[in-house]
Amino acid sequence: MEFSNILLGHLVGDYLLQNKWMAIGKSSNFCNCCIHVLVYTFSVLIFTSFDLLWAMSIFLPHFLIDRYSLADKWLSFINSRSLGDFILNGKQNIPQNMDFENYHVLRGGFTALVYAVADNTLHLICLWYFAKIIL
Repeated sequence: MEFSNILLGHLVGDYLLQNKWMAIGKSSNFCNCCIHVLVYTFSVLIFTSFDLLWAMSIFLPHFLIDRYSLADKWLSFINSRSLGDFILNGKQNIPQNMDFENYHVLRGGFTALVYAVADNTLHLICLWYFAKIIL
């Protein structure tokens, strides 16, 4: 199985088929998370292979990562990475013409990007690992 098929299934399931209701509710509502992960699992299966063990190895890690916000926990564990830390460590100064509010918007946007990359990385590592074992 080519990893590109797994990646396409991941992108479709986690981005094209995940609506706001799923995205906002998956970490606080068991049912929302289950529905999202079922849709996600089906998406990955369409691009890869319909196999029960493979389906379970897609569903379970994805459910755990999303339901318990494991990407956020990982970023906290490593003391997170944010633009604010980068700026406050003296590696770069806040531009003179940037006001305090815009600085926080920029910092929030960067934090969201880091979270999204961490979340995707956790999902893709799990998919890659189980695909090597099962497929």
